[in-house]
Amino acid sequence: MTNIIGNEIAFKTFSYLKVNETEIKIPEIKGKSYKEAGEKNPNEISEFENIKYGISNEVLELNRKYLNYYNLYKTSLEEEKEDFKLLELDDNYNELFDLHDIIAEKDSKIKVIIDYTSYGENNKFRNSVIRVLAKENSEVELFIIARDDNRSLVLESIGVYTEDGAKVAVHQYELGASKLYTNYKCELIGENSSSIVDSIYFGKEDEYLNMNYDMIHRGEKTESDILVNGALKDNSSKNFKSNLQFIEGAKGAVGAEEEYSILLDDTVRSVSVPLMLAHEDDVVGNHASSAGKLDMDQIFYLMSRGISLEEAESLIVESKFSRAIDSLNNEELIEEVWNSVRKIIKRGN
Repeated sequence: MTNIIGNEIAFKTFSYLKVNETEIKIPEIKGKSYKEAGEKNPNEISEFENIKYGISNEVLELNRKYLNYYNLYKTSLEEEKEDFKLLELDDNYNELFDLHDIIAEKDSKIKVIIDYTSYGENNKFRNSVIRVLAKENSEVELFIIARDDNRSLVLESIGVYTEDGAKVAVHQYELGASKLYTNYKCELIGENSSSIVDSIYFGKEDEYLNMNYDMIHRGEKTESDILVNGALKDNSSKNFKSNLQFIEGAKGAVGAEEEYSILLDDTVRSVSVPLMLAHEDDVVGNHASSAGKLDMDQIFYLMSRGISLEEAESLIVESKFSRAIDSLNNEELIEEVWNSVRKIIKRGN
């Protein structure tokens, strides 16, 4: 067992709050090959050589050392394409070190869906790295569906780099893992570039979620929005950190960060730390965070119309998740994600 420090907060606060960083216990790695080879040689992306991204340098190094799945998603000039990858972990293949490079050339559009699932009786370990390079006036949509079981330790590192006029949208559906550590870092370099995060999470049983989002505005007139909706039940816990940062020179930049968590049981634990740092005067930034139980007025209203308590809980949670899930724009996947959500919501699970 190896201990790694990761998901460090951009601006340290009081140590007793225990949010400045997190300790991750990495299990013994066997280095067993994954069942799919993918592209064998990772692409060199110079834009990522001089920026800091990922859960930690140690996590990225583990991914490089034990890499057993690589895939490159790349468009040509003015091309429009869509890619889908299903990556499954079972008792025969219980370690995944995967790297995904998404490169959108000038004026092109690309949509990438990565669907992770795991099942079986053995413990699983996944260390995933996703890099997005959005070139001038390109558009990227990235969907990450994570349906890992409660015997999984998951590390997710997402790095985004935007050039002039580029648009990047990232949607995460974090619907299961014994321990989840995810880190999103976006460098809005180009003028008039933008990035949004519209994601959901759901913790159950004794699951632990540690999430860190950094949106860095460097270019002029850049725009961003972080919106994360979640729910916790049973004895699950969550540590959420987000950072909206305006670097000197990012004139006219606009950004927002919001995180909302529904606490379905008294035994859950929710910690949120929204942070905003401004080194430039001519910017607009907004941040908000809330966590609380279901609105009893809403519950009473629904139950007065013949809906059970369990169904009322489900309807309220689903209303918070619907926008992100509907963004998939794929009926089959939408139904699969909804089925996963409803299975978690159901009492007794």
